[in-house]
Amino acid sequence: MRSPAFPNIRAPFRSKEAFLDALKTTNNHGQDVTTVGNSKWSNKDLEPTPPEERTWTWYNLPLYWGSTAFGTTGWNAAASLIAVGLTWQEAFISCCIGSLISAIVVVGLARPGVRYHIGYPVLARSVMGFYGSYFFVFIRAIVGAIWYGIQSYYGANLMSTCLKCIFGHRWNNWENQLPASADVTSKQLLCFFLVWILEFPFCFVHPRRIHSFFTFKGLIMPFTTFGLFGWCMAHGSGVSNINAQSAAGTEARAGTTVGWAVMSGINVIMGTLSPMLVNQPDLARYCKKPRDAGYLQGVFVFFSKVLILALGLLATNSMEGVYGVAYWNIWDLNDAILDHNWTPAARCAIFLVSFSFLLSTFGVNFGANSIPFGADMTGLFPQYLTIRRGQVLCAILGFALVPWKLVATADKFITFLGSYNIFMAPLCAIIIVDYCFARKGNIHVPSLYTGSKGTLYWFVSGINFSGIFAWCAGTAMGMPGLVAAYNPELVPQAGKDMYKLGWILTFTTAGIVYYVLIKIWKPKIFPSGFENVPITWEYLASGGRDGFFDGERDTYVEGTPNESVIEGTYGQVDEKPKGAL
Repeated sequence: MRSPAFPNIRAPFRSKEAFLDALKTTNNHGQDVTTVGNSKWSNKDLEPTPPEERTWTWYNLPLYWGSTAFGTTGWNAAASLIAVGLTWQEAFISCCIGSLISAIVVVGLARPGVRYHIGYPVLARSVMGFYGSYFFVFIRAIVGAIWYGIQSYYGANLMSTCLKCIFGHRWNNWENQLPASADVTSKQLLCFFLVWILEFPFCFVHPRRIHSFFTFKGLIMPFTTFGLFGWCMAHGSGVSNINAQSAAGTEARAGTTVGWAVMSGINVIMGTLSPMLVNQPDLARYCKKPRDAGYLQGVFVFFSKVLILALGLLATNSMEGVYGVAYWNIWDLNDAILDHNWTPAARCAIFLVSFSFLLSTFGVNFGANSIPFGADMTGLFPQYLTIRRGQVLCAILGFALVPWKLVATADKFITFLGSYNIFMAPLCAIIIVDYCFARKGNIHVPSLYTGSKGTLYWFVSGINFSGIFAWCAGTAMGMPGLVAAYNPELVPQAGKDMYKLGWILTFTTAGIVYYVLIKIWKPKIFPSGFENVPITWEYLASGGRDGFFDGERDTYVEGTPNESVIEGTYGQVDEKPKGAL
């Protein structure tokens, strides 16, 4: 017989002390702590975030998203739409639609994290099963490691500009010792090492303590971005060249219709956010109240993304009018400004801009890449890894993946961003459909840490085949387009158009397929013994339950469960679980 409050603990026990000893485990500091589940499925970083560690408040997530948009990825993605041939009107429409979809998905994915205070690796168990979740946790981990390297590469280029401002032509004239095929120069490689070294100490900062950095970054980045935009408009051609650029963009598309051009742009915009969307539970779990991860952050996602696109497009176009080249990334634009304005004032201003954007890359790396990667590694290897150890591993892998090869040109950058859509979008859809429609917002937290046959989220042999099938169906819709993106001659035009649909196509397909499957094979919402509890929206999240039924919740008070639970557990346990109706 097992305790209803702690399914991994067998009962009865002869004394209260024996019961407490069974619950205790030793953490990395030699302290006794109470855990949910056993060490195969749980450790301190995987458990629901206790109230004292919920340090994020109403402005932290909005500022996080605002600072993410006002950074290198937001600026580069917007300007790169110009570089590959979209008109400014098409680019703006694409960004508005893509940002609106992103805002809705961000709020939807944050909901289970903020209501039950669990991260993505644990949430994935309720959707894909204990063993089925491994694959999807691993996919996100790979995405995080790759993006960590890319953001560090962005930072290296910005570091190079900072050093150019400081050392002048001595830095600028440093001879490159690497061949052109390397897609990186000696200066860039040195700067990459410097950035990597500066980032490394932050790998030891726990997520509950990193929110202050995001707040600081979120406050300074809009001022920096607007300052750069103002300078470009004042010293460039303004908007006078924008219609000429639109005509050039139409010609560069080689006959592509407006509709497909816009869809391609939406795919690009979603590609810049897809790796970060599924990260939402890992950040929202540290919020104090549900509203702290609510609609306000969605509003910031939409308006900040649209605003940075407008600033990037106009600034790029303005400087193209006087320089004759569209500098689609921020560091090339800064270098061009220095080359044409080599004055002390310009060097100081560009140093501040580049350094601010460098801090932005740090923030994106921590919040969107290293922390989720650390959470994923904790979910895959809870007996050996913590979030901090996972972040260290992410930093090592980010360097090993040679990110400069991925962003060598604008076209490759677009292809790289879009390719992730077909893997991440179906997963986002399944998580949202499962939470909102299959379970009506109810997640039984203790069952997330009890991986054995017959438990709530075990499904069939630890795998939810409905979720797996839906993900495969969504991904399959995008595979022809992915092949066409790299080898156009192998795929007909229809397959190429499917790639332009990208995120929307795979997201919609997976969501619809999963919705149909849960109507045919309805999943259990509550565990055995609680079948008669009325199924209402977020019943397990209301009334301070946080995923526990009345009478089974483990209250953390100096690592000890509350007395009422203990009294009903260490002695004779009733056959009917406490709290069942």
